[in-house]
Amino acid sequence: MEMYNSTFSYSGFTKENNTNFSEVTLSYQIITSLFIGTMILCSIIGNACVIAAIALERSLQNVANYLIGSLAVTDLMVSVLVLPMAALYQVLNKWTLGQVTCDIFISLDVLCCTSSIL
Repeated sequence: MEMYNSTFSYSGFTKENNTNFSEVTLSYQIITSLFIGTMILCSIIGNACVIAAIALERSLQNVANYLIGSLAVTDLMVSVLVLPMAALYQVLNKWTLGQVTCDIFISLDVLCCTSSIL
């Protein structure tokens, strides 16, 4: 009773043609970089606008909006500190920044994402 197919195929890559799963094409890198970069920029600009609106508009300065502002600050931290390194890892499909930066990235990821949830 054989449960697995010996010619496992995943999105065009197969074991038979000896294509490495970690190889990514240039077109994939460019399209992914543009899309992720646009999303990061939109996140930074949007959260900065929320923070500026709450800080500058007196009528928006109440407890409920302070909670929204706090969320915008933590999301801005994620957008600035975590997402660029995560995008680089996503596009290259490997970590190229060294062990110390990896440790810092993981720490910032856990810190910022947890604070954004709370």
